[in-house]
Amino acid sequence: MNQKLVLSVWTAILFAGSSLLAQEADVAIGRYLPPEKDSVIEIFKCGDKYCGKTVCIKDNAYPEKEKDKGVPGTPYLDHNNEDPKLRNRPNLGMVFITGFDYVGEGVYKNGKIYNPRDGKTYCGKFTSLEGGNRLDLKGTLCSITFIGKTNNWVKLGAMNLDDPRWDCTFKAKK
Repeated sequence: MNQKLVLSVWTAILFAGSSLLAQEADVAIGRYLPPEKDSVIEIFKCGDKYCGKTVCIKDNAYPEKEKDKGVPGTPYLDHNNEDPKLRNRPNLGMVFITGFDYVGEGVYKNGKIYNPRDGKTYCGKFTSLEGGNRLDLKGTLCSITFIGKTNNWVKLGAMNLDDPRWDCTFKAKK
């Protein structure tokens, strides 16, 4: 009888601990503004991993001066992708952060970050800070992980995305 009680208590503790860890990990879920302030990125759960996609782009159209990259007035495409078959996919809605594991203490590791600005994929890690109100995202060369760049993203607050310059996946098209 005593062994069953001890086993039940340990099972309850393990279940409660894993539940708290999952809640702690999910604090990074949300929409963030990167330092360029020209897009909104949504971090979400993809299976038991964490991913990110572009949900808004400000001024999402090729300007006249970039005729060599795309048709002026049309939405930005993944024109720098190393895979020619992917160069016609839109940047808006693109999942470009994939496969991050939550390892504890606000740290997410072992994922990949695709950068549509240069068409390259990087290894990465991100850290959730200030209760999920800020993310530090670090992309590194996968072969030399000490060479990389860190960006600080801020959780989207009361920013007005109703401005027609913002093209968002969750806004009704006019």
